[in-house]
Amino acid sequence: MDARNDPATPRGSRLDLTMVGDWGTANFHTIWGWVSAHLRWRSAPLSKFSVRIGSAYRDSVELVGMGEADLSVTTPIHMGIRWAREGRHFYAGRAYPNLCTLGHLPQDDRLTFAVRADTGIRSFADIREKKPVLHIAMPPRADDCLCSYVIDLILRAHGIEPMDIVRWGGSYFEHENPRATIKMAQAGHCNAVFNEAIMVSNWSDLVQAYPMNFIPIEPEAMRVLTQDYGLRAAVLEKGRLRNEQEVPCLDWSNWGILCRDDMPEDVAYRVTAVMVEERAEFEARFRHIPVHQSPLTYPIDPRRMPHGVDAPLHPGAQRYYREHGYL
Repeated sequence: MDARNDPATPRGSRLDLTMVGDWGTANFHTIWGWVSAHLRWRSAPLSKFSVRIGSAYRDSVELVGMGEADLSVTTPIHMGIRWAREGRHFYAGRAYPNLCTLGHLPQDDRLTFAVRADTGIRSFADIREKKPVLHIAMPPRADDCLCSYVIDLILRAHGIEPMDIVRWGGSYFEHENPRATIKMAQAGHCNAVFNEAIMVSNWSDLVQAYPMNFIPIEPEAMRVLTQDYGLRAAVLEKGRLRNEQEVPCLDWSNWGILCRDDMPEDVAYRVTAVMVEERAEFEARFRHIPVHQSPLTYPIDPRRMPHGVDAPLHPGAQRYYREHGYL
């Protein structure tokens, strides 16, 4: 039964929460719309819920750490959050050890590099040796984008400076929305894509329109990325995007829900309760999509939600999961 019609679900205290979503039209805004609706029905009248525009990366994490927002979503759930807590690498200069998590929502994703087969490029060694003219569609190479920061790490781990691509006659097309970048390759304006969101239909459409070679991360480069930076190795499974073999790449999975350690325990408990108890409504927004093409990897398993985020579980969330047998 919906909490708004269930007399057994008492209304909690009045809330005033600010949440950071995405650029306004994608999954993270959807998360906060869903959560806010149910928090409203579980909270005292005149509660206020505000959703801010964000990138899902630096601003989403730092706004919570600085106290300008109460909740945010970020992806992936490992190194970026840990770097922010430690003040290292992408977040060098200021640490946010006050970051906590309420758990995560599942998404199976990869960060991978694909080049049109008609370029003849099949490996990073080919790029180093042939210095091809590559027009790469990718996330913004900007200060607030964790994804492009990691792409630059990958290139450098293979002995390629990001600006080498430009010096060799190539270019970058940059956009925050993965669909927009892939559309440039679909239209023939770019001959390579370096991005995540491999489940979106544009990736499938691209590999049907043009044969693409997915470029494997070399073993030594993978060692640097995983051991020196804490990135997680993954593979693009054979056949997922018409690739003929498994392709070593990086994991870019799951949506981490962030808050601060000073969030009142009862508020963290209430938000966690919504995410668990109302999960069927959120899943319903995606169940018409085959799971391997869905942004949300449904079903949501509450026994997995508390695990995997590189931040401490907030005591309020921990109490909820324990009381309901999920921890």
